[in-house]
Amino acid sequence: MSLRKSLAALAGLAVVVGLIALSANPVLAQEQDEAIAYHAWFAANQAQDNAKAVEAAEAYLAQFPSGEYAEFLSKWLAPAQLSKLNDAIKAGDVDQMLGVGKAILASDPENLNVLYALAYQIRLKELLASPRSYAHAAEATDLSNKAISLVDSGKTLAGVESFDKDATLAWLYQNVAFVESKDGMSDKAIGLYEKSTGYAPLDPQIAGRNLGALIAVRQKAYTEAVNAYNALPAEARGAAEPSAEVTAARDTLNAAADDLIDVSARFVALAEVKNLPQATRDRVYAVLESAYKTRNPDDAEAAGLQAVIDSKK
Repeated sequence: MSLRKSLAALAGLAVVVGLIALSANPVLAQEQDEAIAYHAWFAANQAQDNAKAVEAAEAYLAQFPSGEYAEFLSKWLAPAQLSKLNDAIKAGDVDQMLGVGKAILASDPENLNVLYALAYQIRLKELLASPRSYAHAAEATDLSNKAISLVDSGKTLAGVESFDKDATLAWLYQNVAFVESKDGMSDKAIGLYEKSTGYAPLDPQIAGRNLGALIAVRQKAYTEAVNAYNALPAEARGAAEPSAEVTAARDTLNAAADDLIDVSARFVALAEVKNLPQATRDRVYAVLESAYKTRNPDDAEAAGLQAVIDSKK
């Protein structure tokens, strides 16, 4: 046998012996696996590939939570994950944001900064898009509700000196309202819109959107009530002593008119205070005036309407 072949055979034998030794000694095998896992992180970190380094660190900690480098990598991982989340936000990739954010929240579930960032990015990229997207509606609701709970308990954003609790709760509740009303306006959705407005009654981006959504549902109910009342025979509606059916229909119409007057008057009041576009103001005012005249047939010129609007300011 030639010298080259002999050396090759010896090398192969060494590998076999090494494998046998590792299989016979599980401690050594685990140490080697741990070293490989750590080296994967080390190589990615040296290459300044933060995304791969984060993945490698997470994989190491999942496999070796009490390993030799566990404490070091745990301390390294937190800011690195935040950096990775920031990169995902800059890229506008909602799925990537959620993947990184959920990894952070798995070990730090009350991290308000991360909950806030994820809920806000879904809001910005999807819930306020035109047309609105509900691709991550469930996540938006879950993240917003968790953030609401923490803010209500007194927690604030880390690193933010002038944290505005009411403004934050306003858009978080609006997030939940958007999702709740995606399949139709329910009583729960109406309550959420109203709660959101209560935290920011003079913010056109919050109160304006909320009142606009409520006007739509109140106007629909009002139109249905008008049609139902007008469908009754004219002689029945004009009778000196109206029937129970007419009375009930009129009561429903009055209640629907009152609801529409309230929400549309609040919108017009906001529009006047914040000088919103005249065309928008006029459109809502026309709706308000119609409902007001239905409810106040003796005020044909709607002379008392401005007083109603002023009472909402």
